Amino acid sequence: MVKTIVIYVDIDDDIGDLGFSTPIIGEEKCKLTLDKAAYFMPTDSDFNSMVVAFNIYTDLKRKGEDTEIVFISGSKKGGTESQLEFSKKLDKVIEELSPEYAVVVYDSPDDARAIPIIQSRLKISAVQQVIVEQYRGVEETYMLLAKYIRKAVTEKRYARVFLGVPGIILALAGILAALNLSVYIEPTILIILGVAMVIKGLKIDDLIESWWENSTIMVITATVSIISLLIGVINLYIQLQIVRGLSSIQEFAFIILQILPYASFSAIILFGGKAISKGLNRDIRVWHDIIKIINIVIIYFILFTVVKDIIDNTYILTFQSLYTLILASIVIISIYITLTALEKYGILEKLIKRI
Repeated sequence: MVKTIVIYVDIDDDIGDLGFSTPIIGEEKCKLTLDKAAYFMPTDSDFNSMVVAFNIYTDLKRKGEDTEIVFISGSKKGGTESQLEFSKKLDKVIEELSPEYAVVVYDSPDDARAIPIIQSRLKISAVQQVIVEQYRGVEETYMLLAKYIRKAVTEKRYARVFLGVPGIILALAGILAALNLSVYIEPTILIILGVAMVIKGLKIDDLIESWWENSTIMVITATVSIISLLIGVINLYIQLQIVRGLSSIQEFAFIILQILPYASFSAIILFGGKAISKGLNRDIRVWHDIIKIINIVIIYFILFTVVKDIIDNTYILTFQSLYTLILASIVIISIYITLTALEKYGILEKLIKRI
């Protein structure tokens, strides 16, 4: 059992570029990694962080502390994937060494994301952030700038922002200019930049990536659902430019009538995706989503009839429509109550297993 481990954190797996896989445990293996890093990346802040971690380890060892050094990396994918990978590797280290305390060494803000993960498993006795300060002339500054530009272009997590967002802006600006809609270029740029900031700021891209790994079906259906809503909004805007002379209540009904098919399709495709996902996993709760889809279909036809009557100035539901509505509601409520009871007492699960 080791009392203290000195952890060098490499959340974006730069060590992988040297041909090593982590966790790297022990003085000899870490020294071998340092020697190779000194040759291939002597000016990189990661190398300096490794050196600092190794020096802390040797200093503790000299003082008679029961200590060990480990290098732990995450993943090139960045975001949640890196943290999950780091967490798995940390568990391996703890299982092998059974430490009580940790000294954490890191250099970048991304690496700092590993600190709460370590803290959830070990007592952190010290944290050291390595900041490399150097004086550079004009030529060295250009070399450093070129290095970061190359990193922004070649590394996936940076390329999404530094290439993806400007690429979308340039493409849309070109399309709008070709269509003689140059007046919309500036608002389009502001919208794209705003959306990109919201996505990165709220880590929506990490969330979508996590969804994609857990359920590809849900990501696809959610995308189709959002596209459907956007098309509905565009169609509504176009129709409102054409239609004139409606009263306030008729205009409100007209808005509902135009957006209703797209919103209904959006909800149906979303719950349909959940139902398919649950069905593939043999989850008996799939019937919840099926009932929701049926309800959406019924609500669609009811709302369609009502708003159509308002626009036509009739305001009257026929007796047949009302009878059909009441009958459908009774049937759905009865089915829902029956399935809920069967699920509660485990009968539904037994029936599905027999099928």
